[in-house]
Amino acid sequence: MDTVVLGAGISGLAYAANAVNENVKVYEKENVAGGLCKTYSKDGYTFDAAIHFSFTANEEARSFFDQTPYDAKYPDAYNYYHGSYVRHPVIYNLNGLSSDLKCHGIESFVNRRKDLQVNNYADWLAGSYGQFFKEKFYDVYTKKYWTLPSRDLSTTWIGVRLQEPNLHKILYGAFSEDTGNNYYAKEMRYPLQGGYQTFLKPLVDKADIVTEKDVQTIDIQNRTVLFKDGSKVNYDKLVSSIPLPVLINALPDVPEQIRAAAERLMWSRVSIVTIGFNRPDVAKYLWLYIYDEDIMSARVYSPSMQSKNNAPEGCSSLQFEIYHNNRETIDEKAVIKNTLDAVVKMGVAQPENICFTDYRLLPYGNVIFYNGMEDDRKIVKDYIESQGITLIGRFGEWEYLWSDQSYLSGKHAAQRN
Repeated sequence: MDTVVLGAGISGLAYAANAVNENVKVYEKENVAGGLCKTYSKDGYTFDAAIHFSFTANEEARSFFDQTPYDAKYPDAYNYYHGSYVRHPVIYNLNGLSSDLKCHGIESFVNRRKDLQVNNYADWLAGSYGQFFKEKFYDVYTKKYWTLPSRDLSTTWIGVRLQEPNLHKILYGAFSEDTGNNYYAKEMRYPLQGGYQTFLKPLVDKADIVTEKDVQTIDIQNRTVLFKDGSKVNYDKLVSSIPLPVLINALPDVPEQIRAAAERLMWSRVSIVTIGFNRPDVAKYLWLYIYDEDIMSARVYSPSMQSKNNAPEGCSSLQFEIYHNNRETIDEKAVIKNTLDAVVKMGVAQPENICFTDYRLLPYGNVIFYNGMEDDRKIVKDYIESQGITLIGRFGEWEYLWSDQSYLSGKHAAQRN
């Protein structure tokens, strides 16, 4: 059976590696496989397409990721808030804030409305954390990361990412710096060399991949995929990890209500600004969440702290992430300037310490969980699957999947068939 897989990200590659009795060929729009797990190099620096760590506790996924030699990191994240560096999460580390802010935060948490009916993410935040933490921290970060106000988001994506805190931990963190690890992962792993894409090498080595193949039309009746370069391929089975709106646009004669639902789907694009420095000590923390509204970046991390092999000796690097709604216009120059200004404002470095600045735009970052997205997603997915297409991965399933979950999405789809 000839199987065509659209998209050579981790889910598409996982499908190809685990398919049995199928002749699988993977077609990728870009000139290299990897998807969101791609790694780049410039002037002796190595960096990834956005922040990446492997922190899965799933044994099935670990058995795959552990094929690659890695370095384990303690997930000690921090937050930048109006000149202060506060350990993450803020609610358990109030010792880094002023006494006045501590009092407001604790009082707001104690008086929160736990019986508040949850109709959106804003309600969930108010009922879980109280108005102070919601407004000062979560609302600011939500607008940056999700590109929408918290009231416009649903809650189905939360999972283990956010936990309802308890008063004892909040009070303890207001008086002590010894708060331990309150992150949802206890260990994070990163390849010793070659960047995050190195984790995918066992899959890439096995797969039959054809790059620079951008899908134009899918003929369901004749089981043919036509690419924009004029080439085409026939299939017995079609598997797709490409974004649902792109897939719908490639299908002819889609009913109007299906097409309308696909047009309502939203996602973020990500400006990646990577900066190389001529000093080894620029980064103090592995990664930071940024709560200042005048700084566009939602978060920043250090590739050179992920691995010493990610920067030349005596140098270091930072990578800033700026998220954009798919419907907004991006001013690249303004993004770069704001990021360079942030480097100085945050006391990270001075302009003379910068060796290079690299800008890249990821056309797809996160699925956006606007209110009603789940209904629109179901309409679109049900139709596509009725056409005999198997959907996998973050953008095929249209879900907030981490890389291990995307790997398992592709693997399990192959095993089901």
